[in-house]
This record gives sequence, structure tokens and C-alpha cells, in this order.
Amino acid sequence: MFVWLLIGCFFMMMLVRIGLPFGVKASGRDVGKFALTFRERMLMHRVNMYALSALLILGVVGHWFSTPVEIAFILLSLGIVNLPMRYAFTPEGIACNNVLFRRWKEFEYVRIHGAYLTLMPRNGYAALKLVVATSRHQEVLPYFQRYLPVRNEALPPWYKRLQMSLLWMRRRLPTMLLGALLLIATVFLVTGCGEATDPSGLGTANQSNLTKVTANGTTTISQKDLNTAKTSEPFAYNLALLVDENRLGINFTWTLVTGYLVMFMQAGFALVETGLCRGKNAGHTMAMNFMVYGLGMIGYFIAGFAFQFGGIGLLGVANLGGLAPLTNELTINIGGHPWGLIGYKGFFLSDGTYDVGIAVMFLFQMVFMDTTATIPTGAMAERWKWSAFCVYSLFVSTLVYPVFGNWAWGGGWLSQLGNVGLGKGYIDFAGSGVVHAVGGWCALAGAIVLGPRLGKYNRDGSANTIPGHNMVLALLGCFILAFGWFGFNPGSTLGASANGNLRIGLIAVDTMLSGAFGSVAAMIYTWLTGAKKPDIGMMGNGLLAGLVAITAPSGYVSPVGAAIIGIVAGVLVVVAAGFIEKVLKVDDPVGAIAVHGVNGLWGQLSVGLFADGLANYGGLQVRGLFFGDPSQIVAQIIGAVTCFVYVFGISWVFFTLYKRIFGLRVSAETELKGLDIPEMGGLGYNPDAEYYPPKLPADISTVGAGGGA
Repeated sequence: MFVWLLIGCFFMMMLVRIGLPFGVKASGRDVGKFALTFRERMLMHRVNMYALSALLILGVVGHWFSTPVEIAFILLSLGIVNLPMRYAFTPEGIACNNVLFRRWKEFEYVRIHGAYLTLMPRNGYAALKLVVATSRHQEVLPYFQRYLPVRNEALPPWYKRLQMSLLWMRRRLPTMLLGALLLIATVFLVTGCGEATDPSGLGTANQSNLTKVTANGTTTISQKDLNTAKTSEPFAYNLALLVDENRLGINFTWTLVTGYLVMFMQAGFALVETGLCRGKNAGHTMAMNFMVYGLGMIGYFIAGFAFQFGGIGLLGVANLGGLAPLTNELTINIGGHPWGLIGYKGFFLSDGTYDVGIAVMFLFQMVFMDTTATIPTGAMAERWKWSAFCVYSLFVSTLVYPVFGNWAWGGGWLSQLGNVGLGKGYIDFAGSGVVHAVGGWCALAGAIVLGPRLGKYNRDGSANTIPGHNMVLALLGCFILAFGWFGFNPGSTLGASANGNLRIGLIAVDTMLSGAFGSVAAMIYTWLTGAKKPDIGMMGNGLLAGLVAITAPSGYVSPVGAAIIGIVAGVLVVVAAGFIEKVLKVDDPVGAIAVHGVNGLWGQLSVGLFADGLANYGGLQVRGLFFGDPSQIVAQIIGAVTCFVYVFGISWVFFTLYKRIFGLRVSAETELKGLDIPEMGGLGYNPDAEYYPPKLPADISTVGAGGGA
């Protein structure tokens, strides 16, 4: 209790420094105001922040708080630091927010010591210490010089060396953090191959699996039947084990092959984004799509997979043998039901998760995460620092995708909404929400914080078109993505044997139809409106929009339903792209927000509308509003709203903090010249070798003329 009171006092002291409910009014009219930056506010609160950090470290050692509580403390303190603070200057004195007002006559002079400006007092008064970054002294000192002498105190040599060291660390902090994470990952990799459930693959097939598998929508084998067969019919019992091993072999193979297809989608994303951006940034854009695969995988391997699926074994994944080792899920009990919040087993694929079934699950889910991670690279292309991109890749793969993925797919609270009568809980078959909306809303937050490209908007707010440099690459990338989607959606059954998995053919047809109808709808809509010409880029984005929208409902709807979903998506992507560009003033070079964010949302809602109840996956049958269950659309709306609030919120906080502390965007000079050389050290398109003109005759007009010249 004492520690909680102490932490509460820290927060109260920080808030009191920012504002008081009754307030203090400054005397005289304002002659100037000076707003503090994030770094200056951090210096103002430094003592409380140090004390809070020390308590949290001790809390980790003594297990005083749970991890979510500590994260909440950190976010709350950063939120308080982000509250605005400013100095107000009047002819009578100086005010800091509404907390204090001191008159000039109380002071003799201003002493400057680095970032600290101390107003030295006359007899009977107290000093006033203010914080102003040295880089902004020229901006604020003239206000003081009107009323008080200013004395610049020479900094001691040790302080100058400290400042230089801090500057050196600040410039290299992203690299140092990344290196530390890689070092930790290496250490755990070396120690991770310890005790495990089934690393050989010889023990995953067992009789208990068969009790969780259905055929024709009903459970065909009970535990009692197996126990009886084990003693009275040993041949039948052993044959059942062989059947289970073959079933798992089919499911493992299917899931792995479809995972390979999804991995190849990364090539499609790379071509689409590079083609829709300008040639001077082609190397940078292609490199982001290349490296997000490796960086994202490392983050997912370190912590993302554990956060997402650390407790999935409590529910069981019958198609992959149950995944029994994954048994740790942080839950809260409300209304007699445990609601999952986040998993916490499987970090570095260690701690007993060195298992063949878990390996299959990891690979398939890792490439899904990679799809999410690559979406914002298109929306933030052509103006993004490479170092910021690297840190973002670890952020999205460890916190953004896995947490919402746990709520929807890992046994978390959204999937459990059926416990309170909301359909079958939030349903997202292959990830319109978990994959695409998450990527789209993260892209929206990043594009807003980053700002538009230079030249995108005029002074009157009107938008200029900045065309991509190669539509051939863009449309080829769309074809590759459409091909990979045959792994994305049908592979999400996690198997091809029993449990209703024979619907994989229908899922593939739904995927094909929705993408085709989306592309045609976008073409017709742009042909009939605007420039009265079919738009090449929107044809490709219409295809992708239809594929994104069908991803969530693909396992539950008919081909006709898929066609309708695709038509709506094709029109929606064109309308949404225009709204985002012209109304919201958000610059998205490739249309990623409209394709993945808006149509990911449409896909989430489509489940609650078009699911016909005819699919049956291990007994799970989903009906939407149009087929008799209005509660399902409520569950889908809750999931969609949660997705936006969590993903946009945490992404906006991340990008904003990174922008203020390290800088998110390249310089204007770099952006105008192109990012390839300044950020990557090489061009995406190298010029040809130096041109040497051929030696020509002195009078070339006579060459080849009549007369034998």
C-alpha cells in the first residue's frame, strides 16, 4: 500500500507542476509565450521520473506489480510529460502555466548554466530555476534581457564532455538498442533448445487428439471408445494412431506450403510499393520491404509469438496436434468468465516450446505478421528515416500485431464474446482485421505523424498527384499478391484433413471471385467518374481491396456473397482513397490505408452480415445478420472498434515519441534529392556506364552516298 501511495504522490507532483485546479493568474498583459519541448518537459520532471524508474525496477525484482500495471505506469508518466507547459512573459513578471507567477523585482539577474536558466533572487526571495534547451536560448533570452541582466556561466570541462557524450549516445541510441536486442536474442537462441514436448515429431500423434477431431460435423471417436479399443482391439487402436499421424502429416504439409505462398507475397508488396513510388526512392522502398521480413521475424521470434499464442494450448489446435506446451495466458475474471489479455510463453521458442507442431504454427503466423508489418512502409514511403523504420519493425512485430492477434486468435477476450451471447465471438477467419486492418491503422497513425511529402499539397489545401514511376512493376506485384492469397485464406484452416477443412476449395474460389469483382468494380467506377478513364493504379488496388475484404469472411460465405463483398470493396477503395487524400489531408503514396485499413474494416463487418452458417470447423458454425443471427454483427463491430482504438492509439504514441526524441523524417534536402543515396548509400536504378561517343568521319554527310565515297 505504501508503494502505491508513493507512486500516486509522484504522479500528483508531476500534475501539480503542470497545472492547479484553482490556478495562479499572471499580472499584466502578455508580451510573449514560450512552449516547452518534450525534452525540456522531461528535464522538468526528471527527479520524479528517476524515482518512478527506480521503484519499477525494484518492483520487477520484488514482483510487486504485474507487467500490465508497470506498462500502465510508464504510459501514464509519459502521458503527463506530454501535457503542454509554457512560460508566459509580462512586464510585471514571468508565469509557468497557471502554477506560479514571479515578479521581475524579486530577482537580480539570470544565470545561464547549460539548459538551466536560474533567476537569482534578491534578499528575502527564492531562486527560480527554469529549463530551456541550449539550442533555443536565442529564441527565449531576449524576453529576459528586457527586464534582467543575463550572465552566461562558463560550463566546466566535465559538463561539456558529458554533453558531448550524451549527444553521441542520442545519435546512436537506435543502433545500440537494436544491437542489444539482437545480442539478447542470440543468448536465448543458444539456450533455447532445452527440454521440449516433441522436438522429434514422434509423439505428437496420440489417441487424445482424435477425440477433438470431427468428421461430418460430429465427434466420431470418444475417449471411452479409445480406452476400450486399447485393451480389446489393440490393432484398431494402433491403426487409429497411424490415422492420426497421417492426418497431422497432411495438415502440417498443407499449412507449411500455404505459409510459403504467403511469404512470397512479400515480393508482391515490394513490387507494388516500389512501382507506385518515384524512381529516386526505388532502392529505399524495395529495401524496406526486404528488411521488414528479417527484422520483423526477429521481433516475433523474441516476444511476438509468445504474446500472441502463449496460451493457445489451453484451447487446443486439433489440426496441429493441440499445441499443448503453450499454456500461459494472462486473464482477468469478469462475470464468472476468464477473459484473456495476452500470452506469455514461447519467448525465443524456448521454455518447452521446441516442438514440431509449434514450429508449424510459428512459421505460418510469422509470415502473416510480416504482411501486417509491410503495409505501413507503403503509406510512409519516400520520406522515412531508415533507422526509424528498423525500430518500427521490431515495435510492430512485438506489440502491435501480437496483442490484437491474441485477442482475436490466441484465445483472448474478443474470441470469447460468445460467452455473453454475442454470436460465436469475434470471428476473423484469415485476418481482414488481425492482419490488414492492423497494418492499415498503424499506417494511418504513421502517415499522420510523419506528414505529407514535399509538394503534395498546395497552400490552399488542394492535393497534387505524384505518380508512381513504374506501373508495370505495380500491377505485376498485384498479380503476385493475388497468387499468394491462395495460401493466405485457404491456409488459415491450418489443415486439409477432417474438422470441416474440405472447404479449402470453396475458400479459394471465394478469394478469387472477390479479388476479380473488386478489380472490375474499381475500373468501372473510375471509368464512369473523375477523368472518365479507367485508372491503372486503382485496378490493382481494387483487386487488393477485394482480397483484403474477403480475408475475414472467406471461410464462412458463399461465392455469391464473396462477389458482393468484392464489388463493395472495389468501389470503397476508390472513395476512401480520395477521402483520405483530399479531406483528411493524409499523404499515402500507395493507397495502403484505403486498401488495408478501410477494406480490412469492411471485411470484419462482412462476417457479421454474410456468414451463412453452412461452414462447420470442428463444430464451429457462424451465421451473420442476413442469415438469422444479429448478435454476430455486434461482436464484429466490437472487434473492429477495438482494433482501431488499440492499433491507432499505440502506433500514434510510438511514432510521436520517436519523432520527438530521435526524429522520424529525413531532411527536406534528402527528400528532394531522393532517399537512395543519403539513406541507403546506393541507387535503386544505377545509370549506365559512362558514355563514350564513337569516332565519326570528318564529313559524315558523304558516308554511304552515291559515288563510292
